[in-house]
Amino acid sequence: MRNISMDFAIVLLLGVGLTSCGSTPTQNAQQQIMQPDHEAPLASRLDRNLMRVFGEWKDTPAERIPNAMINRIAEADSESAKELKGAHIRLLATATPYLAPGLGKAVYISRGALSAVLYENELAFLLAAQLACVRDHVTAHNLANLEGLPGTPASLPRNYLESGWFDAGGLFDFGSFTYLKAEQEGVKLMYAAKYDPRGAVTLVQRWTTPPFEVQMRALGKILPDSDERLVSAREEVAKLSPVRNPIVKSPAFEELQSRLVFKKAKTRKKSI
Repeated sequence: MRNISMDFAIVLLLGVGLTSCGSTPTQNAQQQIMQPDHEAPLASRLDRNLMRVFGEWKDTPAERIPNAMINRIAEADSESAKELKGAHIRLLATATPYLAPGLGKAVYISRGALSAVLYENELAFLLAAQLACVRDHVTAHNLANLEGLPGTPASLPRNYLESGWFDAGGLFDFGSFTYLKAEQEGVKLMYAAKYDPRGAVTLVQRWTTPPFEVQMRALGKILPDSDERLVSAREEVAKLSPVRNPIVKSPAFEELQSRLVFKKAKTRKKSI
């Protein structure tokens, strides 16, 4: 089998993950974790390109709030705390609901995705599902799975990371099975951090209807069946006891919402 460079594999990761849709990683792939010295330069290139295409939202307070949330979620689960140490948020300026786990324990979330969240426990669910991907090394496993697969877009130019390939909306996509599993694990992680898990149900219910699902699919995201996602979320929540003294709406979340409103108004003013 012809070896494919790690650079080339990252392109496959970001949009051609169709081949792995609905399948679990092989035992061989489970054993192949990207080494930090290989991951760091790819993470840096990927980050620069995403910021170029989708725009960087430079707002330190807005970034600090979801970062505090993922730290809380990560530390609440003793089994995951070590694996999730160093996970961090990167904000994108686009109004499109972009959400994805990246390399180097980065979690990318757009202004559009944050604006589409109504309650703090909904945001906790979104972040927890991405942390489940980070914890399970889905990025590294996907790279291992994709290496050498047939159907590789060999016609892509060598400078694909800088040549506008992302302009078509390339996403980190791991297939519907992994996506569904991450949401199931996300419910458990947010629950451990004392967020009301019913936020998972309300968010999935709203995001599996237009315009959100249409926008996500248009970006190339391979989502599970809408009914399957909703049933899965309800089943996971039903397994859990009610949270005692759950986090409802913290001052930090209210501040984030106000900053989103301000950013939206500022963006609209510029477009006039």
